[in-house]
Amino acid sequence: MSDDLLQFKDYSNTPSTSSPPAQINVNSPSHSTGSGQSGRQRGDPLSDLIYDMSNSANILSGGMSPGGGGGGGKDTGLPEPATATPSKTSFLTIEYYQKFFDVDTYMVLERIANSMIPKRAPSNYLKSHIGLNPDLYGPFWITTTLIFCIAISGNIANYLQHQSDNYQWRYNFHLVSYAATCIFIYVNFLPGALWALFKYSLKPLQEGLETENADYTPSLLSLMCVYGYSLAIYIPVSILWVIQLSILQWLLVITAALLSGSVLIAVLTPALRNSKYSLFLIIGILGAHFLLAAGFMLYFFHVPANAAAAVHSTVETIKQPVNQALEATAKAVIGNITNK
Repeated sequence: MSDDLLQFKDYSNTPSTSSPPAQINVNSPSHSTGSGQSGRQRGDPLSDLIYDMSNSANILSGGMSPGGGGGGGKDTGLPEPATATPSKTSFLTIEYYQKFFDVDTYMVLERIANSMIPKRAPSNYLKSHIGLNPDLYGPFWITTTLIFCIAISGNIANYLQHQSDNYQWRYNFHLVSYAATCIFIYVNFLPGALWALFKYSLKPLQEGLETENADYTPSLLSLMCVYGYSLAIYIPVSILWVIQLSILQWLLVITAALLSGSVLIAVLTPALRNSKYSLFLIIGILGAHFLLAAGFMLYFFHVPANAAAAVHSTVETIKQPVNQALEATAKAVIGNITNK
């Protein structure tokens, strides 16, 4: 009795007048009527199960059509497997630029620190970090913050320069557009020119001296990312430029340009080594970085000659009563000591 339960039996279709006969469609060779399955016996449950499992796995992986063995477009009633074909998006859509903003806070802060502190980034930082995931999120917010910091701090510096004059001071909104134009040109056009020079001045490969970075040139987005982060140091410096001391302002210019410029050269070293004009490129990169800082200070914050004279006269005016008060205090203290 138990042996009969484990066996499959075929029943002939008995016509029924009340309802149509029930049909079961099983996609296995034991239930197919084609002649291609003559190598296997009909009614083997274990073989049917193995075949159905392997056929389902192939359907899910997209490796073969249902029905097995290149089944010639046979309709089995199963849906076609979904094939993951990469879709190409146009650069005019937002989805194209979404991957350049896929960063977290830690990564942005780490790249800001690497752009201001020399020798903090590894030697292959441009290729292994920036090149694999160049982002525009950090450069966008750094440049935007710098534009408004320069505009606001420049107006404050202008107010401090004319506070002693009979001058009705007004906020200069044009400083925002001036700063935005200057920064936009520097962050976009200079990396583009540098990228073209790297491509044009690439050294030819020499036999026996090939290395991993022998023909490496950074991408345009990598250069834009590096230059965007290199401006982060000018955000705190632009606030300190409000102090109306010419020596301090020039010291800030030199310090910020040297720190950020040295990091910029160190990061671009793998690409500079492959250029035939590496020395001229280094001079040009450092010169442009210094001119940017000097231009910011001279146009937005520099103390003019008349303002410097006014500051000097103000200091002298304050110094005189202070000296008199100190002399009177000293005489009083000496008189008390002699009386005792």
